[in-house]
Amino acid sequence: MLNITSDFTQDEISNWIKEDLNSIIYEMGEVMFKAGCKVVDLARAKTKNEGGFGNITWNLRGSIGCLLLIDHNIPDEFIYFPPVSKGEEGRQKGIDYAREIALLVDDGAPVLIIVAGEEYAGYVQDMEDYDVIDGSTKRFDSLLKQILS
Repeated sequence: MLNITSDFTQDEISNWIKEDLNSIIYEMGEVMFKAGCKVVDLARAKTKNEGGFGNITWNLRGSIGCLLLIDHNIPDEFIYFPPVSKGEEGRQKGIDYAREIALLVDDGAPVLIIVAGEEYAGYVQDMEDYDVIDGSTKRFDSLLKQILS
C-alpha cells in the first residue's frame, strides 16, 4: 500500500477556497459596478429633448450615481458620483442616500445601488414624466452582458 502524507492542512484548503471565492465575488462586483457606472452616465447624459430633465440647480443630475456594497463594506473605489459643473449639494445627497440604502442591506453578496438622491427625483420622474434614472436602469442587463462578452 502506498502511504501519502500531505504537506497542507484542512484549514489551509478551506482558506484557499475562501480566498478564491472572495476573489470571484470581488470580480463579479467589479463587473456589476462597471455596468452601474454606464447606467449612471446614460442617465446623466440624457437631455430634456431626449425625455430627460432640464437643469436649474444641477443638484438632481449631480445626485445620480451608484455604489457597490460588498460584504457590508463600501470600498472607496466603488463609489461613483462624478461631479457636475454645479450641483455639489445634490452629489452629496446622492452619496448619503445610497449609503443610507446600503445600511438596509442584510446580505454579504455584492449589491449595486443606483440612486437619484434628491428628494424630488421621484416627483420629476412620475409627476413631470421626465426620465431621471428609470430608462437607463432598464439597460443594466444588456450593459452587463456587453461587459462580460
